[in-house]
Amino acid sequence: MQPMDHSKQWIFKSFIHLMSQQDVRESKLSVRMSEELHKFEKEFGEKVNLTLSEIHLIACIGDFSPINVTSISEKTGLTKGSITRISKKLLKLALIKRQQINDNKKEVYYSLTSKGQKVYVIHHRIHQEIEERFMKFLDKYTADELVFASKFIQDLKEWDY
Repeated sequence: MQPMDHSKQWIFKSFIHLMSQQDVRESKLSVRMSEELHKFEKEFGEKVNLTLSEIHLIACIGDFSPINVTSISEKTGLTKGSITRISKKLLKLALIKRQQINDNKKEVYYSLTSKGQKVYVIHHRIHQEIEERFMKFLDKYTADELVFASKFIQDLKEWDY
């Protein structure tokens, strides 16, 4: 095997390993979020267990409130059906509220309740901490290496396997 082929093989195996680690990373993030939410259990009146999709829906609503299902779908990549299903749970937990604007009975808009705002703030804080750690991680690379990494990641995002 040529040295270049060996490098390509290593990159491929590392890529597969990274993809398989995604569930583990998401699970760690969910556990961390749950630990933070646990601090508010008395205030919430019940235990609040949220999936990452539910948390990201809250984040999207917090960022763009008031927002309708179509806009949420465009911004998150979730299907309208998933958004409807998730929003029912979040409404039941009183984390979001729905409203109609301009007497349009068909179009429903979502915004955060005060409880939802607390979840939003927790998520935002954790997200910022992760971003800061990632920026420090990237500090070890030169500008040229970062340009290459950016191009490589963009190509991976566009690659259809």
